[in-house]
Amino acid sequence: MKKILVLVDRLSLSKKKLTRFLNKNSSNLYQADLRSFSDLFFEIKTGKVKIKARGVDLSKYDLVFVRRAGKYVRYMGAISKYLDFKKVKFIDPAFREIGMSMDKASSAIRLAIKKIPMPDSYFCFRSSVVKNKEKIILSLGLPIIAKAINSQRNKNIFILKSSLDFDKLLKRSKKEFIFQKFIDIESEYRLLVMGGKVVVLEQKSVRNYKKIKVEYLDPDEPSVFLKLDTVCQEINKIAIKSTSILNLDIAGVDIAIEKGTNKNFLIEVNKGPGIVPDAKTSPELKAFSDYLKSVLK
Repeated sequence: MKKILVLVDRLSLSKKKLTRFLNKNSSNLYQADLRSFSDLFFEIKTGKVKIKARGVDLSKYDLVFVRRAGKYVRYMGAISKYLDFKKVKFIDPAFREIGMSMDKASSAIRLAIKKIPMPDSYFCFRSSVVKNKEKIILSLGLPIIAKAINSQRNKNIFILKSSLDFDKLLKRSKKEFIFQKFIDIESEYRLLVMGGKVVVLEQKSVRNYKKIKVEYLDPDEPSVFLKLDTVCQEINKIAIKSTSILNLDIAGVDIAIEKGTNKNFLIEVNKGPGIVPDAKTSPELKAFSDYLKSVLK
């Protein structure tokens, strides 16, 4: 028997009636399961992505019928990408055309599918965090990095050192969060990518993990720009490939080297990278100018 997932923004009485009717009139061809977006749980690992609804991977369904997406429609671009990757039919294919949200969860799915090295990550919608927190802790271990999915430039990043910190986080902020494995960083770099090339390399400041909100150890530390060949070619390739996957012409790509293992991890891709507005101390302004000239040629 075929399986259909009916995915809705909320489990209203009318949608329950619809699902019952579908099952009653399926002629034993299919079984329909009604689930809400809040039932979804995203497991995002390099080269291994799963999206589950109440423990069942969406790839186990023969058809996903999005009856109503509501406020979750922005995530359908990434979900449709996953369904296409798993060769699962879905209604309506028009969701492919809505464009990809650039939130951290959607970006992480696209990057992980393409095997970009990144910290293991988990995402569920805010209403399900408390229910899933022990599973997240068991999988990632403590501490855990929590990032607001719609924030950029290293804002709204928190470190969770206990189960209670999840509750503190939800009381402190109303945002949606993605949870990532903590990487003990040896060194971190910001690569400014323009038109498929790394044009500026910056040494990132050291992060301060003493408080629940993660900030830089010295917020006023001046930017340190390095020669482009300071980092290995692998790091450059990760940055360029990541921007290509996300269809970004201009992006600030943060990549860290893990202490002890020397493994490279993509930390973040910023679609609107900040720049130092001083041509005397920063090569970024000239890089922007040169890039715009090249586009117009």
